Amino acid sequence: MGNEKEIELKFLIEEDIVKERIFDDSHLREMAEPEAVETIQMEAIYYDTIYRGLQAKEVAFRIRREDQRMVATLKWGGSSEEGLHVRGELNVPVDQEFCQAPTIEIFKGSAIYHEIQASVADQPLIPVMEMDFIRKQIQVDTGKSISVISYDEGEIRTESGRAPISELEVELYSGSQEDMVELGRELAAKYNLKEENKSKYQLGLELME
Repeated sequence: MGNEKEIELKFLIEEDIVKERIFDDSHLREMAEPEAVETIQMEAIYYDTIYRGLQAKEVAFRIRREDQRMVATLKWGGSSEEGLHVRGELNVPVDQEFCQAPTIEIFKGSAIYHEIQASVADQPLIPVMEMDFIRKQIQVDTGKSISVISYDEGEIRTESGRAPISELEVELYSGSQEDMVELGRELAAKYNLKEENKSKYQLGLELME
């Protein structure tokens, strides 16, 4: 079970030409491995109880297919300011059988388990929103930090409506947070990117409400 803190910068991209220029950026290419750009198909379903017990605790539970790999994820707490998102995150690889009837028992043994178990109790988890998007990403090593820069383009779907996804993320994998933030701010200034303080899940909740 991967227990970690997620640290990332989020930016909105409103022009298609900008995303192409970012991935062709000579500075990023210098810090990346040859042929380092990847494209991944993402399909995510978010779950909660009928009474929104997880939402009340500001916890998001999703299962996401990343090409042929499936991962169950919990995200909770944290903060978002000037595009910088910091929050708790747990990731567990799962199989198709788990996806047929997902439960939070897969996170048993984690520090947050008892808190969310009290919110869910014996209630079944039901889908509350879906997301489909294509992720284009590149990993860069500045010498002080290793980060993955990714562009997500797709759609959020709920019973109440739909919203587009078009965002750039700079996520810290290891090393200095300050260095990762400096890299993100450099890209934002160079390509006139707009800071985004809302996660995809938060945007989905706004649609539901």
